[in-house]
Amino acid sequence: MVTMQDTHTSPRLETRHLRLVQAIAAEGTVTRAAGRLHLSQSAVSHQLVDLERDLGARLFDRVGKRMVPTTAGTRVLASAERLLAELASLERDIAHQGRDARIPLRVTTSCFTSYEWLPAALAHFAEAHPRVDITIVLEATRRGMEALAADEVDLAIVSQPPRDPTRASVAMAPSPFVALASPDHLSMTRGALARGSVKWRDLRGLTVLVHDIPDDLLAMLEGAVRESWFAKSGERLVHPIELRRIPLTEALVELARANAGVVVADEFILAPYAGKRRGSRASRNNEGLVCLPFSPTAERNFHVVWRKQNPRGLPTEELASIIRRAGPKGASERHGAASRSRRRRE
Repeated sequence: MVTMQDTHTSPRLETRHLRLVQAIAAEGTVTRAAGRLHLSQSAVSHQLVDLERDLGARLFDRVGKRMVPTTAGTRVLASAERLLAELASLERDIAHQGRDARIPLRVTTSCFTSYEWLPAALAHFAEAHPRVDITIVLEATRRGMEALAADEVDLAIVSQPPRDPTRASVAMAPSPFVALASPDHLSMTRGALARGSVKWRDLRGLTVLVHDIPDDLLAMLEGAVRESWFAKSGERLVHPIELRRIPLTEALVELARANAGVVVADEFILAPYAGKRRGSRASRNNEGLVCLPFSPTAERNFHVVWRKQNPRGLPTEELASIIRRAGPKGASERHGAASRSRRRRE
């Protein structure tokens, strides 16, 4: 015959039993132990009898008027001291962690190196939420909406509004495109410097340097050049410009400085490198680059998107509001003010 032995039976000892043994050993009588435990004498007596029956051993002997622990009782008492102390320590640790626990909040952007205003916005948010740890998820840069759906990020800055009704979003200020180039480049000799703006047809036949932007945005840029040239000449161009995608803003700027092409990007991205405000006269910074707006203006909107369902109670809506206020319009205005200040000092 094969017998099955359950080696995972629940222990009979509970914390109330440990406190009972502690109290009787410390007080020496059931009556005083009852007062310590805020129980009646009969309740303590019944609990002790039940416990000894369940364990199959006497825990106390009566010696005179005192209850003295037996060998089994001494062992239970030693374990009770240790286990109850560990449980009390555990409760304190959990309570402390609950008050001071760090809260992760994951963010992704279309191109973090281009958002010079974003670190300041995150720092402002961190001051109000010191327990929140913000992580920039670089792996999700090109797939913000997909990462949001897969719970890889909690908030995404994207260039397309969400179509999913389970998403919430706020639109940032429109971001106009500008051109950044060496003033010696061909595009700047077609009247752009004198006009203070670049016509889209000025880019015809040139190398245009852009970030690793989506295909639909590339098509929009090509279409703007094609339509602008057709309006002047009546000629339809198949491939009006040579496009080169360069992921890093710093690399784009260096190529423009080397006269290797014209950078086309958002004003708030290029403003720190040329110190040029949209709509003002063309000017060079100390590195010899010119930044000009387009005529007619072309712009796009960025959107801060997050999930409506928020079971962890993350302050995503507040972070989105801070990012919106710090975004493209505010960045351009700040760079314009800094540029005016530099000119006054000069």
